[in-house]
Amino acid sequence: MGSSALTRRTGRVIATARASLTLMLLLSVWLDPAVPFRWGPSSLFFTTAHLLWTAVLIIVAWRSWWFDFRLALMAHVIDVTAVLATIFFIETSYSGSQSPFLASSAFLLIAATTRWGWRATAMTASALLFANLVIALTIFLMGIDVDLFRFARRTAHMMVLASLLVWLGLARSGGRMIQFAEPTGLLGERHDRLLDSALAQIASVLGARQVVLAFAASEEPWVEFRHRSPAGITVRRVGPAEFGDQLDVPVPTTLFNIAKSRMITLEVSGVKMLKVPVRSQLTQHYGINEGILVPLRTAMGDGHIIAWDCEMLSVDDLPLLRALGDQIGHALDREEMASLARNAAETGVRHAVARDLHDSVAQFLAGTLFRLEALRRWIREGHEPEGEIDSIKNALRREQAHLRQLIERLRRGEAGDRHTEIADELRALLQETGAHWQIGTELILPDHSPWVSVQLSHEIRQLVREAIANAVRHGKCSKVCVELTDEDGILKLSISDDGTGFPNPAAAIRPRSISERVEALGGQFRVGSTAKGARLDIAIRTGEFA
Repeated sequence: MGSSALTRRTGRVIATARASLTLMLLLSVWLDPAVPFRWGPSSLFFTTAHLLWTAVLIIVAWRSWWFDFRLALMAHVIDVTAVLATIFFIETSYSGSQSPFLASSAFLLIAATTRWGWRATAMTASALLFANLVIALTIFLMGIDVDLFRFARRTAHMMVLASLLVWLGLARSGGRMIQFAEPTGLLGERHDRLLDSALAQIASVLGARQVVLAFAASEEPWVEFRHRSPAGITVRRVGPAEFGDQLDVPVPTTLFNIAKSRMITLEVSGVKMLKVPVRSQLTQHYGINEGILVPLRTAMGDGHIIAWDCEMLSVDDLPLLRALGDQIGHALDREEMASLARNAAETGVRHAVARDLHDSVAQFLAGTLFRLEALRRWIREGHEPEGEIDSIKNALRREQAHLRQLIERLRRGEAGDRHTEIADELRALLQETGAHWQIGTELILPDHSPWVSVQLSHEIRQLVREAIANAVRHGKCSKVCVELTDEDGILKLSISDDGTGFPNPAAAIRPRSISERVEALGGQFRVGSTAKGARLDIAIRTGEFA
């Protein structure tokens, strides 16, 4: 049982302490008859009857969580009455050592704090203080020799004790907490292990031999069951028709006994006891009679967790399991968010690779086919092909080097703090693409060429390569002009050609690859077309200011 025997067995601890105090009172009076019970047999009979009552409560606390909770308030009232009656029976100026007031009062206040919180503690303390003063005054008026100073001192001590316990009740009003032990591993890849860990921890806390989770995801057409038993964990799925919408209906954390139609629920307003039939398809499905139900609420769906075949059940388990269920739900939400973020990142990487392959390899191969067709005509006309073949071979080697750089960048990433002069990059690129597509190129630069990050330099090169390929293949141009300007961290790139432009300038189609790349960079993109050719205007924020 371990430490849980002291934290989840409030009813048993209180019942045992109550009986022990009552027994010690009787023994102290019998062993020291110097201060006998007032009114002899009647008072002794009353105290003995109270001792027998405390024994009954011990049996109840150990055998039935239902009656332990149901009789708690009545037992508390009887305890207060018994303490006050005992004081009346034995109180004299010589009974200081036998007086049960402080010990019994401390027991009553602690029991009230543990079971119901600070309000019950304050009410119990008020009743005890008032009754103590009434008893002192009554005994004094009856002519019995009592020590009023001792009464006053005892009252002051009780007020201090009550104040401390009220503060303690306020401090622990949130209930005892337990931390959900999440499994190790990468976020977004632990869903099944997280559920198995939740079942294992609930089984450990309650000493339950069986725990089942029924979960209905919002986007899935089935209900998933994870059943933990001594034989291990089994997982299966059934259609939603078997459970209907029962898992979607909000329910509180509930302690239940189906055969006796008993329920104790933890509502927002507090603990409630219900004598109603328990209707749960999940309990019928697994043949559960007595257990505890914990709702599971997440952004992706709802479910129920039921633990049964426990070492014992207690009302103390309700706030504990509710807090644990909330933590499990939050952990599942974090797992789902991490999974979505991972999928989004993977999708972004795939799109980036697709753009790079399209703007480099695919366009280069298209240009190579263009040159091979021209080489075929060149050979048919009787010209020497060796020079053009060497040129194509060199272009292939350069493209192979670019492809290797792309692969290396994907493997290791690009250093974010490295910068390069974009003018040199564009000169080399225009010389290479002009020769590859057999067109003229022109580069217009500002007086001071801007420096950009290596990553942005790669993106700009890909934009220019794609724009030139489109101008040649679709616009039949013979020359492309690239103009670059830099205005306070805004890099403006204009790419114009002397081709045919778009057939319908008003409905010019935005090149998909260029558009996606500019949007990914957070830039702006505009397409223009006239009878003299097409023009692309791109603006990208570099973060570098003059």
